[in-house]
Amino acid sequence: MKEELQIRELEQELEKLRERNEELEAQVSGYKDSVSNLEEKLFQYKGLIYSSSALITFLRGADYIIEFANMPIRKVWGKGDNVVGKALFEVIPEVKDQGIESYLNQVFYDGVPYHAEGLPIEHRVNGSMVKSYFDFSYMPQYDSDGEIVGIGVVAQDVTNRERLNAQNQKREKEFRELIDFMPHKVSLSNSNGDPVFFNKSWLDYTGLSMEQLIEKKWWPFIHPDHLQKAKMDVSESLETGCELDMELMIKDREGDYKWHLWRAIPVLDEEDKVSSWISTSTPIERLKEIEQEKESFLKLVSHELKTPVTSIKGYVQLLQKMMHGKISETKVPVEPYLGKIEDQIERLIVLISEMLDLSRLETNELKLNREHFQLNQQVDHIVQELSDIHPDVQIEVQHEGSFMVEADRGRIGQVLINFLTNAYKYSPENKHIKVKVHQIDSKFAAVSVKDTGIGIKENDRRNIFKRFYRVESKNEYTYSGFGIGLFLSKEIIERHQGKIILESEFGRGSEFTFTLPLNN
Repeated sequence: MKEELQIRELEQELEKLRERNEELEAQVSGYKDSVSNLEEKLFQYKGLIYSSSALITFLRGADYIIEFANMPIRKVWGKGDNVVGKALFEVIPEVKDQGIESYLNQVFYDGVPYHAEGLPIEHRVNGSMVKSYFDFSYMPQYDSDGEIVGIGVVAQDVTNRERLNAQNQKREKEFRELIDFMPHKVSLSNSNGDPVFFNKSWLDYTGLSMEQLIEKKWWPFIHPDHLQKAKMDVSESLETGCELDMELMIKDREGDYKWHLWRAIPVLDEEDKVSSWISTSTPIERLKEIEQEKESFLKLVSHELKTPVTSIKGYVQLLQKMMHGKISETKVPVEPYLGKIEDQIERLIVLISEMLDLSRLETNELKLNREHFQLNQQVDHIVQELSDIHPDVQIEVQHEGSFMVEADRGRIGQVLINFLTNAYKYSPENKHIKVKVHQIDSKFAAVSVKDTGIGIKENDRRNIFKRFYRVESKNEYTYSGFGIGLFLSKEIIERHQGKIILESEFGRGSEFTFTLPLNN
């Protein structure tokens, strides 16, 4: 009985062992499945790492031993595939002193991750030093006890990106320099019309900094008379996306308003929506002045031409009445009126000739027909002609020598006629004129015309030789002419390598002198 009891206990114990064994076998099977799953996942992770385009490596220990490195980072290192098990600075020693060692030490000893973007690194590839740019992430790697055992490195070669950025920065710098070099005032605004950039011309013109201009915008610099229209036009352009084109006056750093042509064009994005606005403000002050000069000139021409034409018409009508017997010739002699008609025709010829000469000057077609002649004889000839036409004018000629010159006889006569005409025109009370032919020095002869007329103010003396400039008087039309006679005279004399000298005292008369090189 005792033995049976022992056998039964042994059988029970054996049954327990079998159950335990089945449990263990089930656990082992589970472990095998887990290990298999882990191996499969590890294989997948390794495959992911090795097939990634990112540069990935694991550096173990303080010597930074390469435990594994995927193909992209091996290719960048350019040292072949036998790098596993070697220290990093044994494989690429040239990067040690470029800051890489200090970055790794920071991560390994302090546990502080390091990230960098566009870091330039020079490394040796196939025997040659190559400069590349990388985005880096150095991350500390821990064991189960929380101790740092190595560093995980994930990097990306961004050399092409950085080179493109460098090219873009260079182009942007060149563009900004080009924009700053332009004399036009150029600005850039966002889609709402708020300015974000002003070029150097704007800064120089206003005397403000970029930040001040962006804060103030344009409105404080626009003339009050143009401000409302400018705001309305800008608002309409922002709403419709249409170009802006208007003329207005803009205040400079001295507080003076000057005319500008203000243009703005929209910049469209890929969806044809306005992303920004480029505007230019071009100075047109001189154009406005020319416009005003043209208006004044046309007004002057119409008056100057109308006066002799009207006089001629009146005298002709008077003569026609005489011919038809409506007026007795004995009461009104014909000859004086014919003389007056001739005077007015001569005046028309002079005015038309001046306009033609002005046109020739502007197109560089004013020709000089040079010849040798005696200056004294030409002066006497011109004085005699004017004395015959204007017997009320007393012209006294003084010769201090006999002078031969090589010049355009007709043009020199034109200058002298202009001087003489101005002398008696601006001497309403005293028609006595002195003409002197003399020598300035050993190289130049000179002709001076002196009157005792109204004289010329200092401001007028500075401008009198400018085109269309006329001396102001109480009555705008007191003195006839286009204001181009002295301008033409100066051009003619200077083309003969001479010069014009003016001496005048307001209220006491003037003396005009022109010089010509002597023909020795």
